[in-house]
Amino acid sequence: MNNLSELSVELDNILEKETLTTFFQPIFDISNQKIWGYEALTRVEKTSLFTSPLDLFNTAFALGRLSELESLCRKVAFQHFSSQQLEGLLFLNISPLVLGDKNHQSGETISLLKKHGLAAERVVIEVTEMFDSKDTEYLKESLTYYRKMGFKIAIDDLGTGHSGLMQWAELRPDIVKIDKYFIQDSHKNIVKRELLRTIFELGKATGVKIIAEGIETNEEFLLLEKLGMQFAQGFLLARPAAKPIRTLPDIVSFRQVASNQASSEINTEIIDLTTLTPALSMNERCSAVYKRFELDNRLFSLAVVDCDNIPVGIIHKDRLTELFSSQYGHALYNNKPIATVMTQLPFIVDIQASLVEVSDLVTSDQSLTMRQEFIVTDQGKYLGLANIHILLKRITEQKIQFAQHANPLSMLPGNVVIEQKITQNITKNIPFTLAYLDLNYFKPFNDLYGYAAGDAVIKLVADIISVCCDSDEDFIGHVGGDDFVIIFKTQHWLKKCEEILQIFSQRVQDYFKPEHIKANGYESNNRNDENQFFPLLNLSCGVIQPDIRFCLNHLDVASLATEAKKKSKLMINNQVYVHNKQQPDNLTDYDDLIAIHTDINKVMSN
Repeated sequence: MNNLSELSVELDNILEKETLTTFFQPIFDISNQKIWGYEALTRVEKTSLFTSPLDLFNTAFALGRLSELESLCRKVAFQHFSSQQLEGLLFLNISPLVLGDKNHQSGETISLLKKHGLAAERVVIEVTEMFDSKDTEYLKESLTYYRKMGFKIAIDDLGTGHSGLMQWAELRPDIVKIDKYFIQDSHKNIVKRELLRTIFELGKATGVKIIAEGIETNEEFLLLEKLGMQFAQGFLLARPAAKPIRTLPDIVSFRQVASNQASSEINTEIIDLTTLTPALSMNERCSAVYKRFELDNRLFSLAVVDCDNIPVGIIHKDRLTELFSSQYGHALYNNKPIATVMTQLPFIVDIQASLVEVSDLVTSDQSLTMRQEFIVTDQGKYLGLANIHILLKRITEQKIQFAQHANPLSMLPGNVVIEQKITQNITKNIPFTLAYLDLNYFKPFNDLYGYAAGDAVIKLVADIISVCCDSDEDFIGHVGGDDFVIIFKTQHWLKKCEEILQIFSQRVQDYFKPEHIKANGYESNNRNDENQFFPLLNLSCGVIQPDIRFCLNHLDVASLATEAKKKSKLMINNQVYVHNKQQPDNLTDYDDLIAIHTDINKVMSN
């Protein structure tokens, strides 16, 4: 380890020879599908004694030379930003300590802007709490000065340090960046989710633009966009680089579509219906609980938990009110523990349960009423409460939305729902097998026998698939026309596919004239309007097992399925074609994301 004197010499050398470089990480405007700006990040040379930029800044701070170092960082950032002619805003990290430094050279930043032909309106000063400033008044004066010159002001890492919302209120920033701690695993943490929702809503109410930084997984991205995120930054989207990307990556446009669909369609989960209502301990006095209900009109039920936060019962407001309204109610129950009057749990729902599973529990239990809340747990521990009435209302809404996207002929889910199902499996890291079924020689049959007969055959395929598949485990979708897909979770997919083909080959003969069955075909016009002999209708089936580490969206899956479909048409009747390809051809385009998907696997397994 190098001592401070050696590092001091190294710092002198860096400041004199300006041996620093700048990497830029894009910040994306997701709503408008474009790059909004770039954050400038200082990097040291590989041969430097400083092991990291943080090491460099800590040393400069210890030696009282932080202002000099940050001046050099700004100078290098302007040079590189201007020379590459990057679009959008330039985000510069500046510590409050430097802004509040009386020795800070006034006008230096403006001079650099003029030198490189940049407008002040394109520069965002990010106030970071790496080094805290004691002189808050001077900091406010400094930021006011920069704002008057045209600069935008941003608070970095909201949620860390001592200030947080205080800085927001005092400094009145144009932009706030949420610390990555609140982003990481936010899709698995209901507290983080609610805090993020509040921050986005606060941004809208105050006219402040909110940036979610540190996004590393698809799940985080989807949740953030669902909560209202417009501006995004993180390794999932783009890593810092000396020559950064200049266009929006495909993954962002896909996530935008997937998130918008998920927010309004069938992907509602129990967590979306759960309210973070604090629970009661078993020894809580009835009088205290009664007062709590009186003070909050929104409360109708409260969960009761043991010392390990495991639910043991529930108390309803009307039940407690009834007890206390009797002639001697207060005298009898004031000092009794709530555990003595609570209701035993009708049922408990895990956060991972589907809405349909919960609905089945509710409708099968005649003792439940529409007024009751039920308890939601996470791995057995109390999480919150959800309302039965809202649950059933949401399921009804989903059924209506589901019907709106169903194929009108077969009433099976159409393209929108199919894409959502594939997206859901990818984002939740759920392996699946997909079968693509297609009628061969359907057009000549349709032309000869008429559209009514064609529709009847399509309904036949839908009926056979529905009978052969398990509605609880297999997802059936009607792509359109004579194309169908089945998404299997079970390992019995091959047997089911073979059964579908076999049954179809037998039943489809009812739709042909005897002479055509005898000839094993018929004559009809082809696409060039020429007379041609065609075999009887048969059903082809191509199967894929996509590697969800590399298939980043439903388009990648669709590409593999189309290949499997084409090759399945070359098979002998009633044979299933299993595609040996599991990832898209343009895999090299996703090399930078392989590490991210590895991280997702680790997260999902923990």
